[in-house]
Amino acid sequence: MDEATAFLTALEATPPEAPTRCAGWTAHDLTAHLAAGAAEMADLVEAALAGEPERPTRAFEDREAPFVAMSDADLRDRLVVEALRLGAATEALAATGESSTVGFAGRRLTSSELDLHGRSEAALHRWDLVGDDEIGRSLLAAPELTTHAATVLNDMLPGSAESPTVRAGRAGVGNARAVLRSPGRPDVILVAEQGQARFEISECDDRAPTVITDPASRLLMMWGRHPTGAPVTWCEDPAARRELEALLWSAPNEPTHASR
Repeated sequence: MDEATAFLTALEATPPEAPTRCAGWTAHDLTAHLAAGAAEMADLVEAALAGEPERPTRAFEDREAPFVAMSDADLRDRLVVEALRLGAATEALAATGESSTVGFAGRRLTSSELDLHGRSEAALHRWDLVGDDEIGRSLLAAPELTTHAATVLNDMLPGSAESPTVRAGRAGVGNARAVLRSPGRPDVILVAEQGQARFEISECDDRAPTVITDPASRLLMMWGRHPTGAPVTWCEDPAARRELEALLWSAPNEPTHASR
C-alpha cells in the first residue's frame, strides 16, 4: 500500500473531531494542512510551467485558513482533488527534464523531490491519526524518508516547533552531539553548535551518546514524535539521556508539525 492510499484509508475511519498526535489538531485540522500543502505545491508548479514569475511559498496560516473553514465532507473531497492536481503537475514538470525545479519553502525541488515530500507527509500524518501499527512501521521505515526528513527539518521549517534549532533552544542545549541509530542503516547525528542545530547522515559515529531503535521509530523521533511500537535503547549515562530526550522532545503543547 502506498503512503497516500494508506493515509486516505486511515482518514476514512477517523471522525473529523478526533484528536491527533499533533497536539491541538483534530483530524479536520490535519486534513486541512495536507490539502493546503498539496494546493500550494500544485499552484507553484503550475505557475512555473506556465512561465509565470516565481513567488514565495505562502505561510501556513495564509494557505490553511480557507481549508480549515470548509465543512469536513468538502475538505476531504478537496484533499483528493488537490492531491490529483499536484500529481498531474509534478508529472508535467518531470516531462520537462529531470533537472527542472520549482522553489518551495526555501529550496528548489525536482519533481521526484516533490513526490517524496508528499509521501513523507502522508506517512507521517497517518501515524498522527492512528499511531503505531504494521502498515505505518513499513511506510515510515523507507530509507529515503529519513534522508528527506533531515533536509526538511534542517532547511525548510525555520521557526517551526520541529526545527532542530528551535528544539535545541527550547531545551537550553547550546553544544551537543547525539546519535540516532538503527542497525543496518546509516546513523543520524543530531548536532547542536553555538545556537544552531541540524541532523546529519553518517555511516557510523561512536563519539556521542546513542539511542538505538528501529528505522520507523527513529524517523518519528526526528520529527519530535514519541513512538511506542518498538523498543528503544538509550545511552547509559543518565545526564546524556536527559539531554538527548530534551533535544528530541522539547516541543511545547501546540501543533507539532509545520505549526500554524
